[in-house]
Amino acid sequence: MPHSFLKLCLPSCAALLLSFSLQAADLYMLPQGAGDQNGVDWDNALSYEQGENGLQEAWEKLGAGDTLFLGGGAYTAKRTTLSADGTKAEDVKTLKGVTLNGQRPVFTGDWQKEDKGKGFPMLTIASGSTWWAIENLVIKNCREAVTTASPGRVSNGRIVDVDVEGTRDAFIFLGGAYASKPEIGTHNIEIRDCDVLHYTKRGFRFRDGCYDITVVNCTADAGGKEWYVEPFPMSFNVIGGSKGSGVFDHDITFIDCIARNNYHEKAGNSYWNADGFCAESTAYNLTYIRCESYGNTDGGWDDKSPNPLLIDCIAKDNKKNYRFWNQEPGVLFWNCISETPFKRGGNSNTVGLWTGGRARIYNSSFLDSAVPLEINTYKVTPEKKAMMNITVVNSIIELPEGVTALPEENFTVGEDVWIRPLKSTAMPEEGTPGYTETPDGVDLLAQVRPLQPLIETKAVLLEAKTLWLYRDKSPSGWYLSGWRDLDMATQKGKGIDGGNALAVVSKGGKGGGASYRTKRQTAAIQFVNYGDVDWELRMSIRTGNQAMPKLEVNVITLSGLPKTQEVPLPGVLNGSETGWQELAIPLSDFVSAGETLEDFAGFYIRSSGAMASPLLIDNVRLEPMP
Repeated sequence: MPHSFLKLCLPSCAALLLSFSLQAADLYMLPQGAGDQNGVDWDNALSYEQGENGLQEAWEKLGAGDTLFLGGGAYTAKRTTLSADGTKAEDVKTLKGVTLNGQRPVFTGDWQKEDKGKGFPMLTIASGSTWWAIENLVIKNCREAVTTASPGRVSNGRIVDVDVEGTRDAFIFLGGAYASKPEIGTHNIEIRDCDVLHYTKRGFRFRDGCYDITVVNCTADAGGKEWYVEPFPMSFNVIGGSKGSGVFDHDITFIDCIARNNYHEKAGNSYWNADGFCAESTAYNLTYIRCESYGNTDGGWDDKSPNPLLIDCIAKDNKKNYRFWNQEPGVLFWNCISETPFKRGGNSNTVGLWTGGRARIYNSSFLDSAVPLEINTYKVTPEKKAMMNITVVNSIIELPEGVTALPEENFTVGEDVWIRPLKSTAMPEEGTPGYTETPDGVDLLAQVRPLQPLIETKAVLLEAKTLWLYRDKSPSGWYLSGWRDLDMATQKGKGIDGGNALAVVSKGGKGGGASYRTKRQTAAIQFVNYGDVDWELRMSIRTGNQAMPKLEVNVITLSGLPKTQEVPLPGVLNGSETGWQELAIPLSDFVSAGETLEDFAGFYIRSSGAMASPLLIDNVRLEPMP
């Protein structure tokens, strides 16, 4: 090789080596930068404000195990996606705020509570990311603070000391699990020392297959009536997958967490919702240790999961301090306290513990409530009521004046239960039943867990049967839209049996498209959950007496692979068939030979011209082919 070539190569090679060194080392960033702005130290910090998104660019320079340090100061919130692909603990990529001159990094957007779903998340964790961390930040006035990109499937993550003020949903974690592949869901996540103040929907939200998650020393305060905008605000919400999907959130532990001031007002004598800790029936193995809930217009806890465990928990000043639904095995309380439930409006009574299933109470106190313990009797058959039970052992129960015992029906009263009048301080001569503060260093979980064993579920394939996508109304998560001169609408009374129907409506003569779809992974049909089955899209349509010969239909997927294609809509579309027609289209028609659809998220209908009257659609479903 000529020496002249080497001389020419050296400067460019040196630059390349410098670039590689920056990609494999820690970086430093300040709002306006400093010095040479190459990020090698604080004196030469990168500039956040320079460029379209300096934070995004800096993060993408990090290698496995590197840290991007953000110095204290004021930052303008910008949409940023964090991706990580580590394979071991040493590979953690970290976004770490550093307090400088008494200031933490504070990111501020322009979202306001009246904006509801408008705006953007400040930090999005890219789907599939693993071994990542976010530490010591403040995020204000953003629609979301930290969320996972759909479908989620992130793992080995840590969020520490990230405080949020003014948001719709502060933290959102999507699992992305399938019934047949629960292990791919979001897992091994720690959230610690995070405080959320003023939100309109959720402080912390988990859904669609999250597991092995710990939330420690976190608070969520919705702000009460002054911050009420949208229905059903909740501090900590574990949703699981949609019912019947076979997807669950599980093995989530809350330690030293506090829920406050969730407010939901309804007109008239309606039921007011809004809960502190809330879980659906598609969750299990939820554990609450030293958690507290105050000032919510409905439940301090409202939990439908099968086997929640509460240790050292406190509920006070909620309409229903504790509300648990499940029967097998039901909820277990150990050394918990309920005190002074309070109703802020709406119907229904105040109660210390309400259950529609089974509850076991040990070493706990239910104080200052006219109804300390209640079995659900609303729209319950005698057979279901007979299955409900509250067992009380070594506890204090305060009862209204003139009531000296718990009812015999549906109650089991064990040893050392002290019944006393409201607001009494009387205690038995021997023994100390009821709630007592647990000394430091005592591991009650090890003591109590044998009484409430963890349960397990196994991955199973769902039964291949008719899957209804529209019949009189849309299921949760599905919506209508259109483009150019076509739109999709709901028309009441136009369905086959006098119910609602979908209607493709023309707004002009150029044609266009109209869609019926979902963007929610759990609402879409995941074919992997049903084994080796061929499906067809079925629907009923009615064109009336108009000819629609140029209609085409396409299907929509969330995966985007393989690419779908338009096919002619089958049926008699020349106007001679004026009644309802039943159509069936194999999904294989929408893909090339040898390809398959991973999921089904809806369809759109395309027309190249005007439509004189609406095309009506009813009974949309997927069915396994014979």
